[in-house]
Amino acid sequence: MDERDVVGPDAAPQPPAGFWDRADVRAAISRQDFGWLLRAYRTSVNPPMPQLTLCTLMDIGQSHLSRLESGKKGTSLARMQAWLDLIHMPERLRWVRAPYVREASPATTNRRNLTTHEPPPDRGDDVDRRDALKLAGAALVSGPWNRISDALDHHRAPDEMTIQLIEDKTTGFFRQEETTTARTMHASLLEHGKVIARLLANTHRENDRRRLLSAAGETEALTGWLAYDLDRFTEAQDRYRSALKFADEAGDGPLTACVLNYVSYLFASQDAPDKAVQILADAGQFVRGSAATTQTWVAARQAEEAAKIGDRITAERAIERAVTAFDYARPHHERSWTAFFGANRLGSLTVSTYGRLSHPQTDALAQSLLREISPTETKVRALVVADLALSAARGSDVDRADELATAALPLAIRHEASLALDRLWELTETLPQSNGKGSAGALRQRVTNELLAANQS
Repeated sequence: MDERDVVGPDAAPQPPAGFWDRADVRAAISRQDFGWLLRAYRTSVNPPMPQLTLCTLMDIGQSHLSRLESGKKGTSLARMQAWLDLIHMPERLRWVRAPYVREASPATTNRRNLTTHEPPPDRGDDVDRRDALKLAGAALVSGPWNRISDALDHHRAPDEMTIQLIEDKTTGFFRQEETTTARTMHASLLEHGKVIARLLANTHRENDRRRLLSAAGETEALTGWLAYDLDRFTEAQDRYRSALKFADEAGDGPLTACVLNYVSYLFASQDAPDKAVQILADAGQFVRGSAATTQTWVAARQAEEAAKIGDRITAERAIERAVTAFDYARPHHERSWTAFFGANRLGSLTVSTYGRLSHPQTDALAQSLLREISPTETKVRALVVADLALSAARGSDVDRADELATAALPLAIRHEASLALDRLWELTETLPQSNGKGSAGALRQRVTNELLAANQS
């Protein structure tokens, strides 16, 4: 018998290294999107596999595969298991757990027509209803959305997928923060922290504990930042202390640097930029030679705070370090908090630093940056425009400061962009003094009134 006539799981090529750890693949697993996984597998192998070849391996027709890949067709429990075998999906990631007797057709059939590359006729919608019901039952019991609550309800240690779900959810909160108001997220984030604490109580494996400790620290850090956004400074301090404890227990240096960076904003809000510069220098020690995106963020923040106290040398050196580190940064592939820190965030901090140093290129850099900011980056846009208004006020260009403040105010207030709001408060103190008269006095009064009204709402 020609060995090509026998098609088993080993006949399908392995997906490339790291395939099952890709964020888009994990997301598809979370939503149990088998068709998406098939298509991703087929296009990721080397060389990419035509639909016809996969049809032959699965013993189905091309129209059947097309409907599977588009999510328009279900399948039986047995076939699902066999096809997951076929694409080499690790057992730990599968949402189908029920024992089964493998059907002969999808993975073990003697395929006489393999050499002619003619797919078998489409079998139509021949899904066994009992197996379909079993599959639905398996999904209800072991679906990803139930794994966390299942571990909590039965006081079980979380498995790999449960921990991954916690990490993904934590990352989701950080990404949500970029476009969502603090008061909208705060309660959900508190609940997320409680869930992690309960899982930690049942987790004893060292590596699993470290991952959950880091997730707990990240959650506390973000909760502290939301509290800062809401002017709850005592709560912010408490959350940051808690986050630092989690980071220390996990041995997580980059998380420590992240928390200290958040703390630096507290010092800045208390008009203590010298303390902010020092704590950012401390933060830099935890990411020396590693964690490029966090390293960039810390250095750029140090530049901004050094510029506040007129330390031009420290500010310029810190910006240079930030730009160099960013060459190695992969914001979307490092940590939960790093996705926000793209090129536009670095540009925003550079604009702020340049403005405080009265750098002649401040306006040109800011205008270039504004052209690159996407419509969804509302907080970044509010911050850059507020920085430009502040820069104009320093130069006593009141008309331009008025125009820019008028653009920044509604953005900053609507999206509770605390950093932009801080800049606008600073603007009221920087505008030329005119005893309340003239355009500077009118602008100061208008900005003050709008900010006070926002605080009271």
